[in-house]
Order: sequence, then C-alpha cells, then structure tokens
Amino acid sequence: MKKGIDISRHQGELDFDYIAANFDFVIIRCGYGSDLSADDSECSQCDSMAQTYIDECEKRGIPYGLYIYQYASNNDESLSEAAHIREWYNKCNPTMGLYLDIEDADGYKAEHGIDYHYTQELALTWLDALSDITAKGIYASHSWLDDYMDVNELIEHGALIWEAHWNDDGEICEDKFAMSQESSDYYLNDGTRVDYDIMYDEVYDRLTKANEYDHRNDGVEDNDNADEDNNAGADDTEQLQHEIGEYVEYNAIYAASTSEAALTPSAGFNSGRITRVIPWASNPYLIDDGTGWVNDGCIVSAGDSSDGESNEESDISDIKAGDKVRVLLNVDYDTDRAFNLYYDEYDVIQVNGDRAVIGIGNTVTSAIDVHNIERI
Repeated sequence: MKKGIDISRHQGELDFDYIAANFDFVIIRCGYGSDLSADDSECSQCDSMAQTYIDECEKRGIPYGLYIYQYASNNDESLSEAAHIREWYNKCNPTMGLYLDIEDADGYKAEHGIDYHYTQELALTWLDALSDITAKGIYASHSWLDDYMDVNELIEHGALIWEAHWNDDGEICEDKFAMSQESSDYYLNDGTRVDYDIMYDEVYDRLTKANEYDHRNDGVEDNDNADEDNNAGADDTEQLQHEIGEYVEYNAIYAASTSEAALTPSAGFNSGRITRVIPWASNPYLIDDGTGWVNDGCIVSAGDSSDGESNEESDISDIKAGDKVRVLLNVDYDTDRAFNLYYDEYDVIQVNGDRAVIGIGNTVTSAIDVHNIERI
C-alpha cells in the first residue's frame, strides 16, 4: 500500500520536506462548489491554500491529486463544478487524479432536498463532463458507498473510488476501491492533524506511469536496479494491451467492469469494438457501448477492422444533449422498471453510450436506453 494525506486550508502551513520523506502522495482540496471565476485569485469558492500546496508538492516532485466538495443541486451546477476543477487541472499536474467529495458533511443536501439518487446522477454528470481525463474519482464514506450509491455505475463512468473508512487497519475494504481514508486523526511531526490515506500499489503505479520517478529520490531512478525492479513488479504494473477503437474477439464476457463471474458469449456474439476503457477495472474494455465488458485475459485476437461487423452507425448515435425526444418505451435504464409519462416530449440532458438522461429542462425524469426514444 502507498501512503498519503489529504489536506485543505484548515491545515495551514505545512512541513513539505517532512511530507516528501514520509508519504507517497498528497490529495489537495482546490475548492468547493461552482466555477465562479476564470481568475482563481478572485474565486471565493477556491481553497485559499491550494496553490501554495501545489507549488510545494511540485518543488519536491510529490505526486498529488485535487478534490472539490460537491454543492451542486442540478446538472448545470454539476457541470460548473467540473469546470471549476478543470481550471485547476489545466494549470498544474495532478497525476493522482481529480476527485469529487459527494458527502453531506454540513447538511446542505438534506436542507435542499438532494437525495441519494440525485446525488448519484449529479456525480455521473460530473464524471462525464471530465470524460477526457483518465484519472478522476468519487469520495464518500464506506457507508454512503455501500448503502446508497451504485458504485459499479460510478466505476463504469470512469471513477476511481476513494472511500472513507476510519478503522486504521491498513486495508481497503473492497478490491474495486482504489483508495481509503484510514483516519481523520493522523498527526504530522509538527502536531498538525491531517487525514491519512492508503492506495493500492497497482493504482498508484498506473497513475504515476509505473513509477517512472520516485520523489523520495529527487526524481532520479536508480538505473542499476531499474530493470530488476520493473521485472519484479511486472504483474502489478502491466499496461493494458488494447485501446478504444480496436475490434476484438473474446472467449468470455462480463456483465460489469467489476464483475468476477465470466459469462460464455452467445454464438455469433463473441466479437466487437472497444468503445470505452476504464484502466483500473478488472474488466476494463466495454464492447460496442453495452454488449458487455472484457479483459486482456479473455481477448483472443484483435485488429483494426471488423470486416463489416459492428461498423454500422445506428441512427440513435445521433441523439445528443439538448435534443427533444419522444419516449417509445418508458422503462428506466438502471432499474428496468416502468416510469410515469406525463409529457409528449422530453429534453435530453445527458448521453453516455446507450444511456440517456431525459427530463424537462434540467429536472431529471429518468435514465433511458437511447433505443427507447426518438428525436422529434
């Protein structure tokens, strides 16, 4: 396990020489809520110590990530929160990823009627707005994740899962989680209290590109031992062998990126094109936007062309956010249950693969398979 801390302005000035010598990574709060200003010096919702912490990490080569606290109450605000953290991403190098804290520590969600289901929807909006950024994730307590959130759905939208589980046992509760906040009562050498975190070695290695540098050695790799070390850790740091756009044949398929039970493909359905990749998932490759998930172990061949298969562009691929649509079959994408139809037409709020979120304006009605709607 790799060791880290997460910090905000509440910690004040910190001894980063001590941090560099004793921790592998740092997660920094860059702010909370919406993107209020392109000039961060005027942003009232930016963390006042974020830039200082970033500068101190970069001086010492400490890998760091950023997080933002969620206050969004609708999709527009969630998109603004994504824009907020993207501004920081564009001007620094947060190799450990970008994270959204979705808890309700101050009761804001309860006060404004934001329930768990809608919190999930807003988190998905945030993740999808950052779809071009590989390393991103969701933070919440283990109980929130276990009792209220659809973790598999978050992972399938590209999320690393950062759980808070204050038992300080040095373990992460589930293999599909990437990182755990072990304690909120960890003390640095100067007595400053911080949150203490651990991360799986293989996740850390991928985020830092298989340990290309080690900040504890001033960024210089020991070349005499590099080959031996890399070979010894080959299983942990093995890079993915396929990418989006490849046409592959496979002898097994999985219902979700996190599934452990392999399914036998039906006759004639043992090939397709990779349309999405989640690098840290057990089954990282999504086939044809929804056929199922596969991994390197079950792919038996790959090529650039499907020889006529899976190349046809469906009309539904043209449906996009902002379209007006008519519902053909009112079945919820996530629950497979019918939902009530009150209107003749709906607005498309978000599209991800074959999953569309529809509603009136920015008020969500349901998620629905794009095959079950048509553009008006």
